[in-house]
Amino acid sequence: MSTEGHGDWKRRESWKSALTQVAVVAVVLAGAVAYFVHRGTVRKETEEHLRAARAAALRGNPSDLTRAMAELEKLFQLDSDARDAQALAADIQTVLWLEHHQPGADARAREYLARAEALDSRSGERHGARALHLLAEGKTAEAEKYLADLQTQGANSPRLTLAQAFTLQAKGDLPGARQAFARAAENAYRDPRFTTAYGEALLDEGQPAQAVEAFEKATSVNPDHLMARLGMGLAHAYQGKKLEEAERALATAREKQAELTPALTSRAGALKAELALSRGAADQALQEADAALKAVPDDVHALFARARALAARKVPEARGAFEAAVAKRKTAPLLYLDGARSLQASGDTTGALALLDAYEGAFGAIQVASADGKKVPLLEQDGRYWLARGGLLEAAERQDDALVAYDKAIAAKGVGLAKAQYAKGALLVRRKDYEGAKALLAVIAPDTGAGSLPEAYSAMGDLLFAQSAYAAGCQHYYFGLVRARAQGMPREELASRIDTVKKGLESAGQGAMAKAWLNETGALLQ
Repeated sequence: MSTEGHGDWKRRESWKSALTQVAVVAVVLAGAVAYFVHRGTVRKETEEHLRAARAAALRGNPSDLTRAMAELEKLFQLDSDARDAQALAADIQTVLWLEHHQPGADARAREYLARAEALDSRSGERHGARALHLLAEGKTAEAEKYLADLQTQGANSPRLTLAQAFTLQAKGDLPGARQAFARAAENAYRDPRFTTAYGEALLDEGQPAQAVEAFEKATSVNPDHLMARLGMGLAHAYQGKKLEEAERALATAREKQAELTPALTSRAGALKAELALSRGAADQALQEADAALKAVPDDVHALFARARALAARKVPEARGAFEAAVAKRKTAPLLYLDGARSLQASGDTTGALALLDAYEGAFGAIQVASADGKKVPLLEQDGRYWLARGGLLEAAERQDDALVAYDKAIAAKGVGLAKAQYAKGALLVRRKDYEGAKALLAVIAPDTGAGSLPEAYSAMGDLLFAQSAYAAGCQHYYFGLVRARAQGMPREELASRIDTVKKGLESAGQGAMAKAWLNETGALLQ
């Protein structure tokens, strides 16, 4: 092939052309470097905002959640497709919606969750929020299946465990829910939200002493956690103990008035109502409960305080008020069991029994896992329910039915076994079945003084006096008084019991023993 007239192509490339090419390459390289530097800077800034948001949310108060959302909004200006950040925003807004009843949070929670799901976030925040949304919509079975499918896929996080606890609670499987709440709180011990949720569940179950322990753990992580502080105050009020702690919780809430959400306002109002009841101020309690319900109309603890205030006033409306509370939270034993006691104390035994009938209707079909892994009816293991029912039946002079209930309470072999044995034993003493009563009471009121129930020793004293065993009876009465004093019984009540025993001895012709009894027990009143 001829090349004449064409010349060498390398020679035709001028120095200007070479410089141009070098410049183009330099521009491309500079652009690439700028792109990667910018990308790295954006990634670093988004990570910093996400860390700051998680740290703020971890403290758990509404103001902390607001600060966390501010960090996330800054993040979204840099990267609106940050899927885990969208999931965290959904989780925060879900808390503000379902736990704090913050207006508008429900729509925001759904919006952020939809974005997180569209971006296919795999975080626990996304899945936990979805399960809670299903529960809020009343779709308990769907929430249960959703969580079961995730578990099959190997998903595991404290938020999923917490969602499972709420699901089991909604189903009425309270033992399973309690275990799940405990696991979630243990695995997320640095987040007071989880331990507070456990404390709230224990409050609903009518276990205030255990609830106090949970709230104390939450406040050990964040001493300023408002829901935990107010929850602990309410637990103390339910026990009638450490009411000064409850007052301090209210003082803290007043100091942070501007930060209170509707739920915190309602909780503070319910606590005010319970403290008023502890002072015997039923009218004030009713006013406080009504004010609390203006903040959150379906707050069960405010509804419960209102019902208790009406029962204290001994008005017929009390029964309907307890029924209204139960309708809002059908799986909260507190509302039934303590409600029945309040109605009984107000003289409405029929209403109290109706409330326990509703309890049996709510939990009668629930199956739970036994110690050996088998499914058994929840009521078979519910000693508290049968003990409460037995007490009401006994008060209604339905002694045979009461004995059946006490037998079921004993068969449950729960933590209240000793109280069930005492209740049946005391009833048998009333029926003059002394041998049957002694078989039960001797176990929980031994003559060594090692028993812990003052009332069991008192019942054994009654039995022994009925059999003219006055010396042994005095010994058991004394053990009971010592236990009662150690457990905080007021001096006036101790003195009354001492006087009752003295009069019993005197009426039996045991004057010398009556004098000795006063001498021996005098030290208990000092």
